[in-house]
Amino acid sequence: MNKAVSVYLVSAIAGVSMLGDSLHVANAAQNDAHNPNEATLVSFSDQDTNNLKKHEDNALADPSAEQDSSAAASASLQALLSNMKQFRAGFAQTVVDAQQNVVHEAQGTLTMTRPNKLRWETTFPDETLLVADGEAVWNVDTFVEQVTVLSQANAIKDNPIVLLTSTDEATWSSFSINKTKHASAAGNTISDSEERYQISPKEAGGQIVALTLTFNQENELTSLDMLDAQQQVSTLVFNNIETRFPVPADTFSVEIPDSFIIDDQR
Repeated sequence: MNKAVSVYLVSAIAGVSMLGDSLHVANAAQNDAHNPNEATLVSFSDQDTNNLKKHEDNALADPSAEQDSSAAASASLQALLSNMKQFRAGFAQTVVDAQQNVVHEAQGTLTMTRPNKLRWETTFPDETLLVADGEAVWNVDTFVEQVTVLSQANAIKDNPIVLLTSTDEATWSSFSINKTKHASAAGNTISDSEERYQISPKEAGGQIVALTLTFNQENELTSLDMLDAQQQVSTLVFNNIETRFPVPADTFSVEIPDSFIIDDQR
């Protein structure tokens, strides 16, 4: 599994989380350090660059208008997500580089509740489990029989995916939000019946550069795209979406076998 993407998601989406991916990021970074020739580079498309330049020009020409537009988009997105107190769906994940080469694919199930809880399970190509319980992120690797534990607050810092489950106004104020009809970072177009929001941290330096959320005419979250600092684009497309369902008590807890090693990094 692309753990960097997963942790982003939880730690985001954990952000994500959803929608994955952030232990994943740490492992990817380590792999790149050991295999510099295999590091994947991705860049914004010309359209993405032009869109960002347009926003910058608009802000310089009329900063108040740009702020008003972002505030309106933020209020609209908060209204959509406030009605999504629960979310469960299957997902298909694809990670591509700048040349649209597929570098990772995964399938699984994502479950989220507001505020701040997420469960990410993959069934392909491997069985993995990532749980954010509101305080910590638990990454269970059954293959090596190890559980890595991270502080959720640290894992999701500056990650726009946190907005999927956060209700904190201070957190929301840390991001710029724009409603757009343009293609997402993955190049996906949008239909007239869909709404798309692009979210980016106001401060540079985070693992996620931009997050794009797409909603259908039933106001359901149908996909998300994440452009990360390593310049990869991760796309999650959801299916069998549910927003009302019973939540078992153990959904956001992890049972660790005695034989597993626990790496607690909190």
